Amino acid sequence: MKTLLILAAFMVVSCNSTGSNTIKSKKTYTTEYCKKGKKLWAKSLLGQQAPEFEVEGWISEKPNLKNKFVLIDFWGIYCPQCKKAIPELNEISKKFKNKLVVVGVADNSKELVLSMKSHKIEYYSAFDTQRKLKRKYEVQGIPHVVIVAPDNTIVWEGFPFLQADRLTIEKISKIINQ
Repeated sequence: MKTLLILAAFMVVSCNSTGSNTIKSKKTYTTEYCKKGKKLWAKSLLGQQAPEFEVEGWISEKPNLKNKFVLIDFWGIYCPQCKKAIPELNEISKKFKNKLVVVGVADNSKELVLSMKSHKIEYYSAFDTQRKLKRKYEVQGIPHVVIVAPDNTIVWEGFPFLQADRLTIEKISKIINQ
């Protein structure tokens, strides 16, 4: 039964839309993009000011988020899709280190994240078992990624592997070089 529920959840996340969940500017933002077939497992905050960044604690050192784009990856150690994203996020973190800070926010304990042997996280990492930040973004399913611009505006959000709007290095490059 649990397997069927997980499978059903991933099927709902996938959609046949070609609608984008990236904004070019605040003026072109519209909440209508969700009606184009984009499914989110969180409240859409695209084009809005990001909530205050608050987590329970840090696994890595705490990053300086000032004047940079910030990619927040909500994830969990028991989520296969989340672990699949770690090598890509490592690459993104290295490629854009001067303009973008990548932060993984696990809803697991620090000890549990540190015990994970299958994937090495090379970007900033926080734990939030109290789910403070996750509640602020109203995230209901993981992985969920948000990109926040230096002016604190949310410029991309969603499931990073969504076929219609996959989060790629090319897409991130366009976002941070606009």
